[in-house]
Amino acid sequence: MAKLTEALQEAATVALEDERGFASASGGVLTKLKRGLAEVKKSPEMLAEVPPDLEFWPFLLRVAEKASFAKQVWEASVVLLARPEWAASFAQQEQKQRLNLCKAGPRDVAVVTELVKKLLAGGVEAGDLLALEDVSGMDPALCGALLEPFEAAGAEAELLASLAQRSASEAEAKRRIVAPESKAAVGKDANLPVYVCEGISGSHQKMEIKKGL
Repeated sequence: MAKLTEALQEAATVALEDERGFASASGGVLTKLKRGLAEVKKSPEMLAEVPPDLEFWPFLLRVAEKASFAKQVWEASVVLLARPEWAASFAQQEQKQRLNLCKAGPRDVAVVTELVKKLLAGGVEAGDLLALEDVSGMDPALCGALLEPFEAAGAEAELLASLAQRSASEAEAKRRIVAPESKAAVGKDANLPVYVCEGISGSHQKMEIKKGL
């Protein structure tokens, strides 16, 4: 468990760096964190040896603001949140929306939904995870997946309605079928174009097709 403990301690320090220092060090910390969490996945009971660190979350929240790293943050958080104590420590953080859940794509629905459920179970407010104004740009499938846990957690009606509307937009798009406006009947006296073949001429084997009168 030394790998994870060291990574968490380093993350807490790097979180205090300025933009330049943070950008330079955050990638290396994420790599160390990934290695430490890999051990936990193999032996989940090892997580009990690591006390929840309040100073660690600011690092993950800061990293998650960059869309290219957000998924790594979500995956790491899910592992840590296997212990309720980690959710309790996250609940004490400010600006929780920096988790950037609104940027999740179709392939991220499962991990983000699991993450949200764990955070809500730990006492985090739904409105602290997702801003109402961000829903309109979210993946419709994710909105549909978040409806149930948000509703169970007592999210505000306006947020639930916005999620439902965004989720329904995907279903509506799938139902929409482009069809011709009308089907005109073709009678025996209809003036249809007739094409005639003039034949093949010369060694170039050309075939000329002309519209008949």
